[in-house]
Amino acid sequence: MNVTGNLLEVRNLKKYFDVTHGFSLNGERQYVRAVDDVSFDIKPGETLGLVGESGCGKSTIGNCIIRLLDPTGGDVFFEGRNIALMNQRELKPIRRDIQMIFQDPYSSLNPRMRVFDLIAEPFRANAAISGRELEDEIYHLLEVVGLPLEYAGRFPHEFSGGQRQRIGIARALALKPKLIICDEPISALDVSIQAQILNLLTNLQEQFGLTYIFVSHSLPSIKHVSRRVAVMYLGRLVEYADTTELFRHPSHPYTEGLMGAIPIPDPALRAGRSRVILQGDIPSLSLTPSGCYFHPRCSYCVDECRESFPPLFEAWPNHKVACFHPLEHASGVL
Repeated sequence: MNVTGNLLEVRNLKKYFDVTHGFSLNGERQYVRAVDDVSFDIKPGETLGLVGESGCGKSTIGNCIIRLLDPTGGDVFFEGRNIALMNQRELKPIRRDIQMIFQDPYSSLNPRMRVFDLIAEPFRANAAISGRELEDEIYHLLEVVGLPLEYAGRFPHEFSGGQRQRIGIARALALKPKLIICDEPISALDVSIQAQILNLLTNLQEQFGLTYIFVSHSLPSIKHVSRRVAVMYLGRLVEYADTTELFRHPSHPYTEGLMGAIPIPDPALRAGRSRVILQGDIPSLSLTPSGCYFHPRCSYCVDECRESFPPLFEAWPNHKVACFHPLEHASGVL
């Protein structure tokens, strides 16, 4: 681990996709800036929530960290080592320490493999253990994620979505990782099952000292599991703060709009709150607006917002926001 005490440090991460089709008349390539100059850090044992509307670059960040995608620029330091610059041979031992739980609990599992072999695959790929030791470890992992041992002989299609996601979690735990990237792990599940998976992830974090990056478009889920939250819009961070601080005092107009979309069951509380409803649609990443990307949808927009992009700065202690005029007295959801 490096001297800062952080398990992971992401610095100025960029991921651009070339979307130029055929030949360009002016000779210039056209890029989608899926992730553009994103920086954050995570300490051991904590959870960072990445939240934003679909298409904002949340999952792309996770894929760049685990190197399913190669970053266009920037650095990713894991325990002080820059894994963004490593080749595949250098990455292999690092992959034991960084795992991912995928969004779709069915397509992430090979339908032709039994549960035993699905969970055994990480061990076999890394020549970790074999024989009776491997068998005991697989049955232990099934118990840890709350599945009966007899499920080891079944195929993925024989399970519900929640059970398949538990199998995916068991696979992610197999090599005792230090960091797990949870890429929308509950969005494909029923609401009642979502709570079970969230509670399971929380219990596993306490039991094994895990560190999570929790990617979601659901603020209530983020609030439940995260210590800090990074709010993304069109590939950039627009707000970054402790979870309690963010929900009490959202300071970016986009965050304020997201808070207004959170359903409140109590009719009295729902009637008494003021809501800011986001107008318009998300612009295309290949045709981003000038200045602040959010200004076409922002009710507080001024000329400065249309002309230049605001930097992410520390407006209050441990609370960063990318806005020229942060909302000092915004009321959030506790």
